Amino acid sequence: MLNKQQLDSTLQMLSLSIAQIEASMIEANESVQTLTSSFTKVAERFHHLDGHCDKTVVEVEPEEFANLRSHLNDAISSIQFYDRLTQRLHHVNESLASVKSLLDDPPNTDQSLWSTLQSAIKANYTMDSERILFESILKGESLDDALKKFQASLKDKKAQPEANDSEADIELF
Repeated sequence: MLNKQQLDSTLQMLSLSIAQIEASMIEANESVQTLTSSFTKVAERFHHLDGHCDKTVVEVEPEEFANLRSHLNDAISSIQFYDRLTQRLHHVNESLASVKSLLDDPPNTDQSLWSTLQSAIKANYTMDSERILFESILKGESLDDALKKFQASLKDKKAQPEANDSEADIELF
C-alpha cells in the first residue's frame, strides 16, 4: 500500500506525463497548420510558374521571392516539431518506466528515491518548455495552469525569438 507521500509523488509524475503529452499535441497541431499553410502557398506559386514551362523567362519579384523563402523557412521550422515531439514522448516513456520501477516495490520506496527520480528526470530535459512543465507540476500547480504557462512560453518565444534558442533554430537534416 502506498503512503500519502508516495501517492502524491506518483500523482505528480503522472500529471507531468499528461502535461508533456498534451504539450506535444498542442505544439504538433500548431506546427502542422503552419506546415500545411506554407506548403500550400508555395505550391500555388509553383503551379502558376508551371504555366511558363516552355522555356520562357519567368520573372519573380524580389518581394515575392522573399515571401516564398519565408514560407519555406516556416515549413522547415514546422517539420522540426517532429523532433521535439519524439524527444518529449521519449522523456515521458522514460519517466513512466522509472515510476513503474519505483512502484514495483512500494514498501522499500522512500521519499528520497522519488526526489532522486525527479532530479534525474529534470536533468534529462533538453527543452525549456519541458522544464517549465516540470517545475509547474512539482510546485503543485494544476494541469490546466501548467499547460497555460507552457502555451504562454510558446507565445513569448514567437514574440521574442532568440538567436541561440535550441527549440526555434532552423536545422536541416
